[in-house]
Amino acid sequence: MLHPPPEDAQQLVLPDGFDALIRVLDRYVTDRRAGLPWRARSRGRALPAVLLAREPEGGPAASTAEPDPALTALVLAYRQRLLTTGRDPVQHLAGLVPHAVVDDALLARGGPREDDAGGPHVLLVEEVARQLRTSMPDRTGTLRLREFDTLLAVLRAPIPVGDDTEADRKALREMLVDRYARRFQPAPGAAQLGDAVGGPWAAAVRWVTSVPVGWLWRLWYGIRVDRQHPWLGARLNQPGRSFLDAALALRAAHQYSRTRDTARTQPPESAVMAARDEAVVRQVLLIALIHDLAKAARPPAWSRRRPRRGWSFVLLLPTVGGDGSACRKLLDTYAATAGDAGPSPLLVLGAATDDIPSYAAPPAPQAVPAQSGSRTHRAGRAVATLFSAAIAGRGAEAVCVLPLPRTPDDGTAAEWLAGHRVVRTRRAAAWDCWRPVAATVAAALLLAGGFAGYRAVLSLLPGERSPASCREVATGQVVGLTDGTDGCDLAHGLYAPELRKLERTLGEQNALVDTSRPYRTLVFFAPLSVGSESKRTVPTGFQMLRGALLAQKQVNARHLKSQVPVRLLVANAGEYFRYGSSGGLNTTNHTTVDVAQMILDRASTDHIAAVMGLTQSRPESQQAAIELGTKGLAVLGTGVTGQQMVEGESPVSYFQLSPPDARIASVMASFAQHSPRLRALAKPTSGHVAPAAVVVYDPSDKYFSNDLANRFDTAYKPAGPVYRVPYGEVDDRRTSNVAQTVCALVHRTNGFVLYAGRSGVMEDLFHYMQGDPGCRARQNRVAVLAESPAPDLTLHPERMQQEYDALTLFYNQFSLPDRQGPFAGLFHAAFHLSAENDAALGYDAVNVLSDIMDAIFTTDPAFTPSSLVTQLQDPGVSRYVGESGVITLNSDHNYPPDKEIHVREIPSHGKPLTDLTCGVLAKGAQRVTHWGSDGRFTCPTDDPS
Repeated sequence: MLHPPPEDAQQLVLPDGFDALIRVLDRYVTDRRAGLPWRARSRGRALPAVLLAREPEGGPAASTAEPDPALTALVLAYRQRLLTTGRDPVQHLAGLVPHAVVDDALLARGGPREDDAGGPHVLLVEEVARQLRTSMPDRTGTLRLREFDTLLAVLRAPIPVGDDTEADRKALREMLVDRYARRFQPAPGAAQLGDAVGGPWAAAVRWVTSVPVGWLWRLWYGIRVDRQHPWLGARLNQPGRSFLDAALALRAAHQYSRTRDTARTQPPESAVMAARDEAVVRQVLLIALIHDLAKAARPPAWSRRRPRRGWSFVLLLPTVGGDGSACRKLLDTYAATAGDAGPSPLLVLGAATDDIPSYAAPPAPQAVPAQSGSRTHRAGRAVATLFSAAIAGRGAEAVCVLPLPRTPDDGTAAEWLAGHRVVRTRRAAAWDCWRPVAATVAAALLLAGGFAGYRAVLSLLPGERSPASCREVATGQVVGLTDGTDGCDLAHGLYAPELRKLERTLGEQNALVDTSRPYRTLVFFAPLSVGSESKRTVPTGFQMLRGALLAQKQVNARHLKSQVPVRLLVANAGEYFRYGSSGGLNTTNHTTVDVAQMILDRASTDHIAAVMGLTQSRPESQQAAIELGTKGLAVLGTGVTGQQMVEGESPVSYFQLSPPDARIASVMASFAQHSPRLRALAKPTSGHVAPAAVVVYDPSDKYFSNDLANRFDTAYKPAGPVYRVPYGEVDDRRTSNVAQTVCALVHRTNGFVLYAGRSGVMEDLFHYMQGDPGCRARQNRVAVLAESPAPDLTLHPERMQQEYDALTLFYNQFSLPDRQGPFAGLFHAAFHLSAENDAALGYDAVNVLSDIMDAIFTTDPAFTPSSLVTQLQDPGVSRYVGESGVITLNSDHNYPPDKEIHVREIPSHGKPLTDLTCGVLAKGAQRVTHWGSDGRFTCPTDDPS
């Protein structure tokens, strides 16, 4: 659109001090980040629109500013400062900065062009984009408006209106892919090369040089077409992130406004809806245009055009009149979208010729030093204050009114403008062409230096390189953290393939978490590997990890109104939890490796909220809980039963889902004394009411084995004799000798075995007991009652009959999921295993922590880990019905009181039986206080309430 140049600036009636205003505008037109320090110039800002008006008759303090049609000439005069006469290669009119002038005739012209454009509201924004394109300064490249052109193509797509949304999506997608694919054109030399080859190979050459590349180009865009421009759906209140769905909604709004606009008569409510949809379409197009301008204003650092594109894109609105004028509609749209469009390089200058919009606010008065060599005037100072505050990141209104004085210029402003007719923009320099060359050289040097550094570091490290959050230790284990995608493989030992499968699942599920939005990370922390020479492992932790992974998948699939997505990290503490902590209670770790510290190092970057697992009662695991608690991280233990873990030096941030040894020992003593199933295999000795107990324990294991043996001894001795046999994870005695002693005692006393040792070495002992004559000579099988059974035996109970038919295993279990229930079914579908062996503990741990985080997130989206500790203490968790039982945790209960406990048996047919159930059960949330066929025996409790 051409605008005739206004009369010469010397003949205009200029307001007093107008030259000071022009100086400020020129400064920010030529450098949109003027005044910012060099380090802060990369930050994107948005300048407020300036609307020129007149001061009221009584002066600045009399009332609000007033419109004046004469101000139009000032805006058009400023446009002349943005043009120059180019000389290369021929004389022509060229823009010094890209700019556009809006004409009110845009909304009144009509005709074929308006019909093709899709209405005056579309034509208005398109005309602005066209002028910005054509006014690009020489040697600064072409202005590419990809988002804007895509949305224009959506509005004008020749797709018939229908009710089949899926068909419309497909048609729109095909249209966009075809349009984008047309941008790829085969190299001009391809056809010439084919002609030169000639013969039957000509077509093949043309196909090879054009079709595969074009097909890949089309395929690549087709994959990402529905993922682009995610802001569009939010702007249109469309759920989800689908661009095609949002584009269809935009087309529907546009078609509705056009249909109602062409109707001769329409109800008032329809007119209101049509005007609203028209405004929405205009706002969306303007936001897309601003996004494209922001990208065009900052080419890549290596581009030769980057230094020259420091200017602002100028939008001039010479006649901001009533509600129906084009300039007013565009200013209304800019005011409505400025807060949502993000960084904007657009500088808007308008003149109020009719009613001043209500959203236009006067700039805040603030005294600033005048620029060197310029005359001070309140209009110039006001604009300088306004723009400097905006680019510095301080709040400003989207549109500000600038009252100009009614006093005419005394000739000074006109004199200055006559001598400074155009803005002074940066010219092309020789260094600009060296930018891509320098960037290429720097990238090559950086790549070479990085590779050399990598090789140097690799040569200093033993074995293969490990990621920063995991370390290989002397035993060959890899300890530390992984999210399943960082290349850190924690698997080692007999069960390494199982852990690798879980790491793959972990990586897949974490990849689905949108880390651009608020989320929190939980860490599953446990011994998950074994030493190079040992074949022992702790697959109990694997089963709980499976439960945690299933819970993470379900939690993130809920999509609740106020929910924190959960990422999961897996931390391996190494065999015996040796590398899980350092110093303090941990006297076995003599290295610098400290996995608890690794977790703390990543707490901030990974938004870690809590740690769960541990799975073993050891001084090393309690020291880890202390280290984590000192930094405010909550620890929720699963499978941890040692009394010391909840007493003594236990931190206030430590909680667990399992009952402690005091209650477990009482339940086991009650079962051994009264169970008919065990009595069938072991008989009371003379002078006692219960069979003799041969307690296999580790005297050096103070936190678990020795503590459990002592507590069982105290609870059971009044009823039957107790014989102790030492047996530990690290023992100088041969396992065959231990088995011989145990079998001899059982054979002589006709008693049973109370296995209080660690699960990892149970099968070593079973192997020798199975072949010992003392155990084989018995008429009945040897009954073994275990607090911590070998996990593989409970997951595959048929192995007892196949490999250890001289033994009958009774064992504790802290959860008994319903085989027909949803948890057991989903667990089996995910991992092809039963949910036995306390998988429910890991499942409940994630769900409990997730519910607490959601509750905090409702009032404090930026909550810290210490907030979670506070929430666990008060109000805590009250009677949460999980898959492992009913859970209550608070400052008075760091473990669930009266937790669900079962004693199960693997009989000869291999199908486990439940012989005892006590505590508050998950099924029906009922409290079981008695056990036995007729309920004769009282269940031991640890909470009388």
